[in-house]
This record gives sequence, structure tokens and C-alpha cells, in this order.
Amino acid sequence: MFRLAQVSDPHFQSFRNVKLRDLLGKRALGGLNLLLMRRRKHNMALLHALLEDLPSRSVDHLALTGDLCNIALESEWAAALRWIEATQLPADRVTVIPGNHDAYVHKVVADGVFERMFAPFQTAELRVDNAVYPFVRLRGEVALVCTSTGVPTGDAGAWGRVGESQLARLESLLTAPEVRSRRRVVLIHHPPLVNRHGEERNLRDRVAVQALLARTGADLVLHGHDHRDFFNDLPGPGGTRIPVVGAGSASYDGPPDRRSRYHIFEIADAAITVITYAHDAASNKFSEFGRKVL
Repeated sequence: MFRLAQVSDPHFQSFRNVKLRDLLGKRALGGLNLLLMRRRKHNMALLHALLEDLPSRSVDHLALTGDLCNIALESEWAAALRWIEATQLPADRVTVIPGNHDAYVHKVVADGVFERMFAPFQTAELRVDNAVYPFVRLRGEVALVCTSTGVPTGDAGAWGRVGESQLARLESLLTAPEVRSRRRVVLIHHPPLVNRHGEERNLRDRVAVQALLARTGADLVLHGHDHRDFFNDLPGPGGTRIPVVGAGSASYDGPPDRRSRYHIFEIADAAITVITYAHDAASNKFSEFGRKVL
């Protein structure tokens, strides 16, 4: 059995060494929103509590499914890196993909800052034409198929897109023999279906992603973005069903059903079980919130 932890949407906060010129344009509005609202919703103390809890769960691998930052500052990603290092998991046991906040401004995306900073957690056994995304990490009986949906929208939208070229490469990787022979887990930030209405926040080419998965199949799709737990499925080949699971925000300071949480997937030959651990405000500890066989 392979135990995979999923942590999503931590939204690390840090203005360390940030200069005024770093906060121009779209970041100015996002930074103001962070100072006035988001920093109360996303509590960094909850990430420290999660960090204390995670080692007790004996996971084989940790996947972070995007939105490690708020406004794509290197200082925010540096805080995320310190958190990852504090898990004491080696880089080959941690996988990181970006979300829409990690693609907040065009220059950061063009310069590949996220990919440079998180390069140790994106090493790959398989890529197509040396493209950055998607990539595959082979870990025992599991193949982690990692995508990017982050788009520098240039406006207040939080929508995402995989894109035609990445979709073609994704199909090639999902059908590669060394991937098909393993349990295929797709990591994607935006959900490939609609959980919350509003095209300004959803995956624009989700129909194409659904069609691809219907052709190729997969054993599990993990996403973040919606800051809530979601349990859905999509059609796979030959009438099969592909579980699609969303994780709530790891830093959200809210009611019990949305409060800081993470999933652990027990991936076995016969079944996949997901266990959700959530923070309890009274004890400042994480405990089992739910369990499902997918």
C-alpha cells in the first residue's frame, strides 16, 4: 500500500525583503486584499500545527496541489520552501505543482520563477519534448502525473487552462507503458469539473480534460482551488469511473467543515481509501474528520 498525503492551497504569507516596485500592478490590489481580508482567513499558525501532525501519519509521499502563495512573491515561496524542508521529507518524496496564485503576474510565469524555486520537487522520470508540464514521477506502484493550470489572467479572475499543447502531452504520458502499468494519479490545481459556479474561477477547458480522461483513464484525480473538500467522479474508458477528489485549504481558519485540513490516500491493489484530517480549534490538534473508500 502507498500512502499519499495531499496538502493544498496553503497560501503562505511573507513580505520579507519585498520592495515597493514588487507591489505594482495586479499585486497592489492583491496585496491590499491580503492585508485587509485574506490574512485573517488564512492563518499561518494552522500550517505550523499541520506540520507538527504530518510526521505522525507515516506517509510515503506528499503532494502540494497549488496556490502556495498569494501574489506570487518569492518571499512567499521561500516561506513555503522552509515549511517543506521542515517536514524532513526528501525532495524525491515531495511533489509540487502550481495554482492560479502561483501564476499571478505575467513576468513571474515568463521567467519560470516558481519552477526554479521548486525544481527539486519537480524532477521527473518522464516528460514530452522536454516541456515543463506535464511531467511524471514514478514512485513504486504509483505514477504521479503532474499538470499546470495556472494562467496569468491579467485581471481579477481565478480561472485556469491546461491548453491544447499540454493536453496532447498529457495524453501521451497517461498512455505511456510505464505509466499505465501503475496506479495513475493526476495532480491538477483547478478541478476538471464545476464545483462552484462562476466562469471567472473555473477551468476553461475542462470539457477537453474530461474527454481526454474518458479516453485514457486514470485511477485518481486530485485537485485544490475550491478551498473545500469535494468527492466526485468522471467517466473513464469502458464505463469505468475515475474518482476526482478536492482538498480544502491547509490554512483556512473557518468552521469545522472547511477548517485547515489535508487528505491521506491509501492506494492499494483492491481499493483507494481517502482519510481527511482536520484541525480542531479547541485542542489545536488534527484528527480524523472523515474516511471514504473511492
